[in-house]
Amino acid sequence: MTGNLSAAVTVSVNRTNEGTQIRFESRSKRISFASTIRSAALDEARGQLDDRLDFLKEALPILAVEDTALDEVYRRLHGIGLRITSVLFGTQPKVIQGLQDFWKAAVPFRNPAFPPLIECVGNEDAFLPLEFLPFKMDRGPAIASRAQFIAACRNLVGFSCVVRRAMKDLSLHGSLTLKCTPSGRVPIRYLYYEQLPGAKEELAWFTTTAAHQVEIDGPYPGAQEPLPSLASQIYDPGLRLEGGRREVPDQIQHFACHCYTRMTNPSDNEIELSGNGHDIRITLGEIGDEMVVLAARSVNHIFDMPLVMINACGSAMIRAAGALSFPHFFLRNGNRGFIGTETGIPDDVAAAFSQALYERFILHRLPIGRSVLGARNYLLDKFGNPLGIAYSLYADPQLYISPALEATTDVRATA
Repeated sequence: MTGNLSAAVTVSVNRTNEGTQIRFESRSKRISFASTIRSAALDEARGQLDDRLDFLKEALPILAVEDTALDEVYRRLHGIGLRITSVLFGTQPKVIQGLQDFWKAAVPFRNPAFPPLIECVGNEDAFLPLEFLPFKMDRGPAIASRAQFIAACRNLVGFSCVVRRAMKDLSLHGSLTLKCTPSGRVPIRYLYYEQLPGAKEELAWFTTTAAHQVEIDGPYPGAQEPLPSLASQIYDPGLRLEGGRREVPDQIQHFACHCYTRMTNPSDNEIELSGNGHDIRITLGEIGDEMVVLAARSVNHIFDMPLVMINACGSAMIRAAGALSFPHFFLRNGNRGFIGTETGIPDDVAAAFSQALYERFILHRLPIGRSVLGARNYLLDKFGNPLGIAYSLYADPQLYISPALEATTDVRATA
């Protein structure tokens, strides 16, 4: 569900014993495209996404991309979409042209200032890497300028559309508005790995540029003794790190840390935090075990659970095939949404994306869907860096902070 915002296209993924059906549908235009693929094709596509993202990151040693490298960067980026398409749908002209014709009719105009909503619906083990798919398969002429590079990247779904992922077995809970304190500040819990320069940079932005708009509890791990457990904070966002309770519970829980995925068991996927002499490396399963104990001896929550962002940066080992366990864990916990990546993001890129996202969401008070799209395009426009496309949104795209501020010029918010 997306509030009162209708999806221009809904992409449904259904796994059965006979195979996996992928259906693209535009209800407003009464058109659709469907294909039944091999049962193993989706897993193979996510494996290819891992390899191709690593190949893309090799061409992006720093945040800012030199103009001379843009053609190679786009070749690798566009190649991700082609490889996913070939693995999923094969190479038959009737199928490939049918998919292109669907996109042309369903999304005829692609202006990021007025982005359509594309919704991808599936179970935890059945999600399409939709953001990377191209509207047109032909990559076009060689890239000769920054403007040409940006225009070419708009051919990918993730740079032209608000993309919302929805898990079939989990419903979103809570209202569409994040609350502020009586002084008008957004309560945020900041959890980090302090040795990461990007994590420090993100914290500095929250406590300087955004200080008048946010109320930070953290960083965690801090100097508190005894140190509260990570599970207790996720379970009860009203807890203060230094004891007592927040006037308004966390509305956002932001992680700037390492994460690790395990291919065999999603419960073994890990979050690693560090700060003030404390090192915490804990699995999702261990967090869940403690939260069961907390739930058994606590009364029900009487508040909405926060939006969670995990900015897995530095040497984080995130693999696309295992990354879905993180949003599934938090959405099952009742959190109002989750933002995360398909891969480990270089430290400087992670910090830049975070600041661009929160500038739009917190300072300009744009809805979260527009904020994610705007942050992707900001990195693209300012630095020539396309890695913002690796961030995925599992939340109602109309989620916003209330009260909204007076309208501001939307140039930086959409670019």
